[in-house]
Amino acid sequence: MIEMMEELQQLLFIGLEPLQYYLDPQKRIYWVYLLSSVVIALVLALTRRENIPRQLVKALSWKLWFHPSSRIDFYWFFLNHILRIVLVVPVLGGGVALAITINRILYRWFGAGDFWQLPELTVTILFTLVLFLVEDFSRFFVHYLYHKIPLLWRFHAIHHSAIILTPMTLYRIHWAEMLVNSIRSLLVIAFVSAMFIYLFDNDIHLYTVFGATITAFLFNIAGSNLRHSSVWLGFGYLERWVVSPAQHQIHHSVSPEHIDKNFGATLAVWDRLFGSLMMSKNTTVKGYGLANKTVEQRFLSQQGGL
Repeated sequence: MIEMMEELQQLLFIGLEPLQYYLDPQKRIYWVYLLSSVVIALVLALTRRENIPRQLVKALSWKLWFHPSSRIDFYWFFLNHILRIVLVVPVLGGGVALAITINRILYRWFGAGDFWQLPELTVTILFTLVLFLVEDFSRFFVHYLYHKIPLLWRFHAIHHSAIILTPMTLYRIHWAEMLVNSIRSLLVIAFVSAMFIYLFDNDIHLYTVFGATITAFLFNIAGSNLRHSSVWLGFGYLERWVVSPAQHQIHHSVSPEHIDKNFGATLAVWDRLFGSLMMSKNTTVKGYGLANKTVEQRFLSQQGGL
């Protein structure tokens, strides 16, 4: 009986643990990031002379948060959290071992490293920037492949099947895509870490703010949650360099001219290089979802992909 109670407590803890995402600075839906997005949205509404009470009622409407599409976002959120514990955590746990293995290979092939010893802050900033650039490009490229390879698109289409965008849509991804993303992240972190350990005679650290890397913190505090929302926020000319929330909404658009545009996560330079960049100026999004395809918003039917 005691063992059964302990098992039930563990299951309850796993089930409620996702609620801690709102208290974790490493998660996009951390309450500070959500609050910053709300503040930005209110400033935009004031600037555009919109009816603030009406906009608030619309943003908090049960029709938005309890729409069949929005409910599926939550289903995927909780399922993927449980699967992350089972599938992803063991994978990411091998990151240190992989970095050490790569480092040993470098020693064996190219001899002793430790070519430079620089001030600790310099190496920390350099490591943070290099990891950000490699991580951001890898996210772009894998996202690009999701759209170009039919087998991968079958799973990525789950994310694009959302017809209502809320911050929780970020977690609307098929578990197969989550596993691919985790392997990508593992390889990037292990490779970059191994290179820095090999090249520098320094301890390797990331520059963090409240436990999150400074690049992730700045990205999230600058309205990242508006990407999956109805709030149209463009960055003007800066969209040639940084992906705006409006550009990501274009990526979700059902309009034919918007298909396969703006794959970037943070930087827009990759889209420029691959010819997939679209600026938000003079652009209108009429709806979200899969172009020329109506998808039933049913959670169980999406387990095999679309």
